[in-house]
Amino acid sequence: MLKTIAVLATMCFLATVAFAQDRRFDFSANEGALFTSQVSGNGVVQTATEGAAPFGTIRVRFNPKHSFVFNYGRDKNSQIYRSIEDFHILANITEYSGAYVFTPFKRGRFEPFLLAGVGALRFSPRTTWVFLPPLEPPQGNNTPDNIEINLHAAKQTQIAFLYGFGVDYQLPKYHRFALRFQYRGFLYKAPDFKIDANSGSDVSFFTGARSHMAEPSAGLVFRF
Repeated sequence: MLKTIAVLATMCFLATVAFAQDRRFDFSANEGALFTSQVSGNGVVQTATEGAAPFGTIRVRFNPKHSFVFNYGRDKNSQIYRSIEDFHILANITEYSGAYVFTPFKRGRFEPFLLAGVGALRFSPRTTWVFLPPLEPPQGNNTPDNIEINLHAAKQTQIAFLYGFGVDYQLPKYHRFALRFQYRGFLYKAPDFKIDANSGSDVSFFTGARSHMAEPSAGLVFRF
């Protein structure tokens, strides 16, 4: 979390110093939620838990309708793989992305927009565990319902297509500030953390499927 705050602060500072006189730029700090679709393939069903999704953006306006945005975010959730067992990998997800933004019109304080672009999602595993069905009747309350194992999960970066839409609402009396409500979607190849037979593992997380991650969010925008 501290690393995320430091990166966002650095982005804002550098952009302010370099472009403060143009007033064609804005910085936003956003808080969203992650919802990942279920995919399957090769006998593996993959889902993910819901997670928080803070991210920051710097937006460059070329004219009132056309602009470009750079995004950085750091999220966390559990990737779940179900075959015979029920495997969970707690992972950090780091986003680096850029997108073209089209603003078709402005009505009063409202400024809707559409966006499309590409980026990279970096999946960094933290903890791996597996839920196993009980092999014997439980003895008292000392029988654990999960066993932590080491599957040597590796970091993995997936290229993602980014799309979305939203609206900025300019705050009254504070012309440099606005509220931003948006929806972003990511299409990418489902991660397997390089766990398969080729890595010497007895299990495989490879589905070969394309996954979708939805991210509704709200944020505060500062224009300069």
